[in-house]
Amino acid sequence: GGVDLSWQQTFRTEDRSEVERICAAAGVQFEWGDADRLRTWEVRRAIAEHPTEGTRCWFNQAHLFHVSNLPENVRESLFEAVGEEHLPRNAYFGDGTPIENEMLEEVRAAYAEEAVESDWNTGDVVVIDNMRFAHGRAPFAGDRRVLVAMADPVAEVSR
Repeated sequence: GGVDLSWQQTFRTEDRSEVERICAAAGVQFEWGDADRLRTWEVRRAIAEHPTEGTRCWFNQAHLFHVSNLPENVRESLFEAVGEEHLPRNAYFGDGTPIENEMLEEVRAAYAEEAVESDWNTGDVVVIDNMRFAHGRAPFAGDRRVLVAMADPVAEVSR
């Protein structure tokens, strides 16, 4: 509790059966634990095919959700408090084996190497194909207006 969004916030409901229905429809495994805790997991592909270009692209966020992305003191505190099995979030290979921190450091380094920063001016607009380009995670200061539009949804069937 308090580390991430509650299941009620994430699923926008207080109804456990609705959460179970949503998870089942999406192929997400789940279990209810003590203190009204929900644990979910799923196997997703690391590579996806772009729906219009047909090219293969890295399309996942393992490098963000993996425990190695946390500051070392936070990571150590979480391991001590709840153990690896009950971390608020983590990422593994599809067969459940751990991903080595060094592998994800290479992914993070590739992101950093390819990053493009822009000086923004009033009226600037950015349009991103979110499968071809990862959006920024750098903090922004100042007033802004964010509008999001989605094309046809792409449903991935990984089972």
